[in-house]
Amino acid sequence: MARKHEYKPLIGEEKSDIQNLESPCSSSADKDNTRSYILNLILIIAVVISFSLNIVQLGLYKLNLHSVHEDGTGTRRSIYAGLLEGDVKVYWNQSGAYTDPDDDVRDHLWDQIDIDSGIVAVPKIWAKEKGLPEGTTFPWDTDKSLYFVNAYHSLHCLKNVYRAFRDHRMGAPPTVSHAHVIHCLDQLLADTFCQADDTLRVTNRSTPHVTAFQQHRQCRSFDALQEWTLAHPGCYRYGNHTLEDAQPSQLPRMRFCPEGSPELEKVRAYFGKGEDWKPAEEKKWSWFD
Repeated sequence: MARKHEYKPLIGEEKSDIQNLESPCSSSADKDNTRSYILNLILIIAVVISFSLNIVQLGLYKLNLHSVHEDGTGTRRSIYAGLLEGDVKVYWNQSGAYTDPDDDVRDHLWDQIDIDSGIVAVPKIWAKEKGLPEGTTFPWDTDKSLYFVNAYHSLHCLKNVYRAFRDHRMGAPPTVSHAHVIHCLDQLLADTFCQADDTLRVTNRSTPHVTAFQQHRQCRSFDALQEWTLAHPGCYRYGNHTLEDAQPSQLPRMRFCPEGSPELEKVRAYFGKGEDWKPAEEKKWSWFD
């Protein structure tokens, strides 16, 4: 907020002083004082305008930082993974595979959604340049921090909500806590508000309640996002959260570094394993185990 400036008369500019002056130079002094007043007023206005423009520029910078940026060719890309805006044309399916009427088929599909690569390790310097707060230090490279890619967190939440629904359908004890489900619903709601997707869903004349029928939309490429996450492995595996969350150390969850990565040798050394140990090839836990 601009600082409030109060104009104060300069020395010798008081009206009473001017009226009492009988010097023949009083007229000249009046002109000098008036000129000085105008110059000071112009200076104050210039400072206020400059300060206001800086505030506007800072606001625009922060807005751009947290959404998309242009790569110099006019192409809009996401700020972190550099994903192209509207890169792929996607058919707005009304009943995809994840709505299969066969409960067993549908359950397996939801279980197979993999969120592990969503934990990424990126250089701390890069994160700072992107305006990110510093995350947890990556145990196998202290120059990197760990982050959870938001799209994968959303998938994690969708899986939790579906799993809670599945437990209820089967009459089984809940495997996801009530608080966790509420948290996930809250985060998905927050994402919806944040994205404020203004894509218009076409209505159907015969069935007005059905929208987006036979419609396409432009999306970012999730395949491109996954490729980016795999290039910045956090070596993390979520596994059975009921068991893993209760462990005294979370390091075993971060042993799954890909073959050929420099971090894998540090993992092997830490756990006392040889070169034939390939943790990333270990079987992943499933709801059906």
